[in-house]
Formats: sequence, structure tokens, C-alpha cells
Amino acid sequence: MRTTIKTSFKIKIIVKIIIILIIIALAVAAIYFFSRQIKHIDSSMMERKEMDFLVSHQEVLNARIKNDFSNIDPDYQEKIVASLPSVYNILGFVDTMESLSQKYSFRQTLSFSPPTPAPEIAGPIPVMAINFNLIIDEINIESFVAYLQDFENLPYFVSINSINHISLTPNAWQGRASVNISGRLYAKQ
Repeated sequence: MRTTIKTSFKIKIIVKIIIILIIIALAVAAIYFFSRQIKHIDSSMMERKEMDFLVSHQEVLNARIKNDFSNIDPDYQEKIVASLPSVYNILGFVDTMESLSQKYSFRQTLSFSPPTPAPEIAGPIPVMAINFNLIIDEINIESFVAYLQDFENLPYFVSINSINHISLTPNAWQGRASVNISGRLYAKQ
């Protein structure tokens, strides 16, 4: 009888130890799971704080730039609008480009895409972007560099996105070649 009580007592202890081990394992699993959740939430909050900082910094910078413009000239917006060509009349730009091609004695083909809003230029002035493609035929490197210097001094807001050089000769820029320029002309609506 004593052995059955001892065995029964040992079984109860073993069962309780197993239950305690299961509870400890569940607790460790819960701690691991919740620590991963906390780490995920922490990194998400850090990203949000960083984004909030960047947005607030950008807003402060935009306000400072706008304030600086108004300190320089209260009618800066009207002057910028007056300097932009209308999307409905870009003939002045086309004429200027034709004059450049005649100056350097080469042929060019200029094509335009329909105007779209220019999201990269945010502000109180609605600016439109007109993508253009310019193909210059039979130009050498010296003329092309001079052409780009004149292009840079144009009285228009223009950006160049890419320049592709096309040559059929092995000495490339030393002879005559073709150049394809993709860019944007900024205009007002």
C-alpha cells in the first residue's frame, strides 16, 4: 500500500511538473510572439516618426522658400507666370530651336507630347510639362557642345531627361552623328 501511495504521489508530482513545463513553454512562446509583435510595432512607429519628421521638415522648408520669395519680390508669382509660355502657344520655343539648328547648320526634328501637370513643380502656380523629343542629324562634337551651351541659355524653363548619341562610324564623335534628346518644356495653362 505504501508503494502505491508513493507511486501515486510520484505520478501526481510528474503530472504537475509536466503541467508546469507546458505552462512555461506556453509562456516562453507567448513572450517570443509578443516580443516580435512589439519589435514590428516599434519599427513601424520609427518609420512613421521618420516620415513625420521628413514631412514637417519639407513643410518648413517650403514655407521658408515661399517667405523668401515674397521678401525678394511680392509679385514673384506674376513674374514667373509671365515668363512661362502658354501650353497653347509654344511657337516661340519652336522658332528658337529652329534658329539654333540654323546657327549650327544641322537638321533637326522636334516632336511634342500633349501637356500634362508637372507634379515635380509643386506650388501656387499650376505648371504644365510638355515632353519633347529632339533629333539632331549630322552634328559633330564641337558643334554639339556649343549647341548645348546655347540651349542652356534659352529663355525657357526646359529640362533634359536623356541624350542618346547614334553613330554609324567607329570614331563616333569625331565624324558626323545623330543625337536624340528627350526633355521637358514647362509652360502655364
